[in-house]
Amino acid sequence: MRQSKLYQAIVQLSGHELNRLHRFISSPFFNRSETIIRLFEWIKDDLKKEGMESATKEELFKLCFGPEQDFDDGRFRKLQSDLLKLVEDFYAQEAFEANPIHKAKYLLETIYNKDLEKLQSGALKSAQRLVDAQTLKPSSFYYFQYELEQSIYNLNRSQIERSTKSNIESIALNLDRFYLAEKLRYYCTVLNHQHLAALNYEMLFMDEIIAHVESHDYSDVPPIVMYYQVLLTYKEPNNKTHYDRLKALIEQHIHLFPEGEAKEILDAALNYSLKRMNAGEVEYIRETFDLYMQSLKSGVLLVRGKITPWSFKNIVTTGLRLNEFEWIENFIQNFSVHLEERYRSNAITFNLAQLYFYKKEYQKVIEQLSQVEYDDMTYNLNSKTLLMASYYELDEIEALGSLLDTFRVYLNRNKELPATRRKHYLNTIGIVRKLSRLQAGDSKSIDKLILEVETTQGVVSKNWILEKLAALKG
Repeated sequence: MRQSKLYQAIVQLSGHELNRLHRFISSPFFNRSETIIRLFEWIKDDLKKEGMESATKEELFKLCFGPEQDFDDGRFRKLQSDLLKLVEDFYAQEAFEANPIHKAKYLLETIYNKDLEKLQSGALKSAQRLVDAQTLKPSSFYYFQYELEQSIYNLNRSQIERSTKSNIESIALNLDRFYLAEKLRYYCTVLNHQHLAALNYEMLFMDEIIAHVESHDYSDVPPIVMYYQVLLTYKEPNNKTHYDRLKALIEQHIHLFPEGEAKEILDAALNYSLKRMNAGEVEYIRETFDLYMQSLKSGVLLVRGKITPWSFKNIVTTGLRLNEFEWIENFIQNFSVHLEERYRSNAITFNLAQLYFYKKEYQKVIEQLSQVEYDDMTYNLNSKTLLMASYYELDEIEALGSLLDTFRVYLNRNKELPATRRKHYLNTIGIVRKLSRLQAGDSKSIDKLILEVETTQGVVSKNWILEKLAALKG
């Protein structure tokens, strides 16, 4: 029972929410079945008995239907289904109650459909006050404005003379703003995904939308101007003014977005800075770390109190490149509580391995990474790269050669990996294999490999490789 969808839907609720759900299920407006109430009350009580043995289906059936009833699996599954439906209705009702603008919209629709003219003026004023009081201005704000203007049009349509201008322009304006902002937002998501994996998407009218936004002033519409700027940083990464402008817009407008969207926008700035940092532009190491520190301080990096494993890893990597070892170790141990439980163990293991590598404790790196097998492609690539460097540092050339062979097979078999990214890692494997065969003092061969590293487009861990070559050259 504890593993069922029903139980898991209820276990997520706080004590306060559980009490509200109890009142919801006990209300005859929503439910008139005492059997359903008995099952819910058993689950509510069982939530307090973690670690204790749970009741069997047969015992629960008799509790709900009566001790004289013979167990019927079909009836019991129907009972669970009926309670789950009520729990889902409760979740929907809670979301509805938390959004007064939606309530106002449905009230205006009802006033129009039932011709409740005396309620019209007050309901319209209340709806407008709710819209005016909104502090967040994502694209959905303009959709709510569109719906309000639509309701005003419907309510006033019979009273407007044909010679009088209606509010159709306002309806269209807000719908356009919503549409443009959402198209730009999801196009930015596509561009980001295509960098990470070989995925193809088809989106209509993007060239026309971009041309339109370029030729019109949308500075008073934060989501349009923000996502257009994100798009520019993805499309023209060599133009630093796009990144500088995005940072300025983040400082100016980020408070106008809900936490999930704010995190998406911040990630765009961080992705730009991280790419520059990984390309060897050392000034972006501090830039990236400072961005992360600001986002941690403001709370933008957390969504529903959680940090993604990728943000967690990037903070660690950037801090380590600045030799912030003590701060990073405390961060890994103390901030990991904000990772989702399913990611936490692997994230701690991998990032401690990174810490040990920077502290030159290479055997600890191998011990850490031998404990886990990563399902995620990026984690897998980073883990293999870290192992590769550790084997080299420990002069375990045979183990390094074996790893390079399995790494190559993994890259060639992984069809989700973009071709460009695969090429970068294959380049690195070839270069590290040559590095492992070099002899100290062989200046001619070392200089030849240095030239290859510096002229090859896309080499992972380029700075580390050049550092090792310089050490061999003496």
